[in-house]
Amino acid sequence: MAYVLQEKILGMDQDKKISVIIPCYNAEKWIEECVLSVVNQTYENKEIIVVDNESTDSSVQIVEDLIRGQHEISLSSAPNIYPYCWDEAREVGFNMASGDYFFTLCSDDRLDPNFLASGVEFIHYLEGQGKEVKAIQSPLRGWKDPEESFSFYIPHQQHWYTSLDEFKNQCLSMCPVTSPSVFFRRDLFDEGYLKTYPEKYSGAADYDLYCRLATEDIFIHPAPIWIGYYYRWHKDQATWGVRGSGIDYDALIKQYWADQWLIHSKKES
Repeated sequence: MAYVLQEKILGMDQDKKISVIIPCYNAEKWIEECVLSVVNQTYENKEIIVVDNESTDSSVQIVEDLIRGQHEISLSSAPNIYPYCWDEAREVGFNMASGDYFFTLCSDDRLDPNFLASGVEFIHYLEGQGKEVKAIQSPLRGWKDPEESFSFYIPHQQHWYTSLDEFKNQCLSMCPVTSPSVFFRRDLFDEGYLKTYPEKYSGAADYDLYCRLATEDIFIHPAPIWIGYYYRWHKDQATWGVRGSGIDYDALIKQYWADQWLIHSKKES
């Protein structure tokens, strides 16, 4: 049975609470639009946690103004230790979160109003198929602000695989996860599975995380269709800072896990 997103999801079962964590660093251009895209979700069983990563612009002031405007938003802070990554802020947010699933939203991106509801609907669909759902991901729809002169742009990003072995094979050539779109079930955090190592891999630490989850037989179910994540392309993205650091973190991760999985397969044989 193929998965088809329902056009009308208002009134759906809202049994799962979603904690939306928004790491924020110098995002004054986008943070209000980002936060309000969560406030205005049709899915009501949610909490919004903004964790500032020592911004030097007006990001914190903007979020505080939103809070004073009666929006239910929690604001915290995290030290900015490792450049070009959200790991410290995400860790703080995860520790504050009370939801059944954790979702991390980039502070320069935004969501379609039905994104959270569509994500929960996909989880319900998978559970109805008798599958255990510890994590899901969805495609991203890229866009640029009209005034953005930055030339690089990918309109659609999607990954597809049907098994852990297929996922691992993809890991050895590229990161097969659209990181900002992932919903994690909270027990993954409670049991220590979501720890990352930015001191080793900087902003590519999430790539290493997905490889470790696969090693623990934790499957990230890919949604076959776009469910509402808008990914903003611009010249100040952390992605370009990581790639311009002079260290190919992706290559280090690929080689490490190729070696680990080879050792494991030899032991099994």
